[in-house]
Amino acid sequence: MSELLEFKSLFFIKANFRRVFIGSAIMFFQQFLGCNAIIYYSPEIFKKLGLTGNISGLLASGVYSIVNCLSTIPAIIFLDKLGRKPMLMAGSVGTCISLAIVGGIVGKYDGVLDQHKSAGWCAVAFIYIFDVNFSYSWAPIGWVYPSEIFPLGIRSKAISITTSSTWMCNFIIGLVTPMMLEKMKFGTYVFFAAFAFISFFFVWFFIPETKLKTLEEMDEVFGDEEVYQNKHDMQAINANLIQELKRNDLETKQHIEHVE
Repeated sequence: MSELLEFKSLFFIKANFRRVFIGSAIMFFQQFLGCNAIIYYSPEIFKKLGLTGNISGLLASGVYSIVNCLSTIPAIIFLDKLGRKPMLMAGSVGTCISLAIVGGIVGKYDGVLDQHKSAGWCAVAFIYIFDVNFSYSWAPIGWVYPSEIFPLGIRSKAISITTSSTWMCNFIIGLVTPMMLEKMKFGTYVFFAAFAFISFFFVWFFIPETKLKTLEEMDEVFGDEEVYQNKHDMQAINANLIQELKRNDLETKQHIEHVE
């Protein structure tokens, strides 16, 4: 029963629910920007962009994975300098533009991309640009942000919910992407670009900046003034108690010296 009550507090206490919602939403957008859709089905996607044979497999698996890995380095270097919000918003803009361009190329040359090599290579280039923008922003920050916003009392249960949300969305993306590529064609890229567009405004309006903030300062960051004030009151009480204990200790020592 106590475990259920702790989970209940995540949804019925406003401050807790706001953090769970934001953490889960970040994980949602992380998947619905389309990165894993491209990773899972990159060989098929690259073939539809006019590439065939060994070149398609090499670019889809080996080179794409290398670019994905190297593109996370800016997040390692600049995340605590630039902040979470600017990097997420920059990633949203970059992925949205890249996917929109790929969708436009696929829509214009649908079925004849193999006859327009330059257009096919341009689409491939913007697939890589999309990967770069996603890998320095939503890929790492999607895991960093939820892990730093919850207080210790609810951390394990809250992160279990945010993490489960990303794998549920991952399952949905893996299930529907082949059908989207088959039925929607260029609309698949427009679909993911639309979520990238929405994610920009979600970050702008709903996500507080946590750069250089400690775990103890998260209540203030998320506007939980009551908890924040209670902590300050407790700190003031503890400080006064320490001063009182020191004063009593000094008086006791002086009394003993006087008696001696």
